Amino acid sequence: MLSVVTVCGAGVGTSMMLKKNTKNILREKGIEAEVDSSDIGSLDSSNYDLVVTTTDFANVIRSKNVNVLKIDNLTDKDYLREELLEKIKEMGV
Repeated sequence: MLSVVTVCGAGVGTSMMLKKNTKNILREKGIEAEVDSSDIGSLDSSNYDLVVTTTDFANVIRSKNVNVLKIDNLTDKDYLREELLEKIKEMGV
């Protein structure tokens, strides 16, 4: 099972929206996954296969040696779908 976490500054706004949309996309595609959300300060990226976040936090997380999907446009669900599925394909899931 794929383990995904969505991350933002406080863990309640952007990350919750990304979590909901990510869950829906994975469910639609039949990809079994656990999707959590977190704030950047509490994130333990070693517990996850993939971190989905915004440009603001992507560089901080990249240094932790984990798969990171940087999302620039939070309102475009098609963009998220395309980027998420491409990243999962790259990961070999």
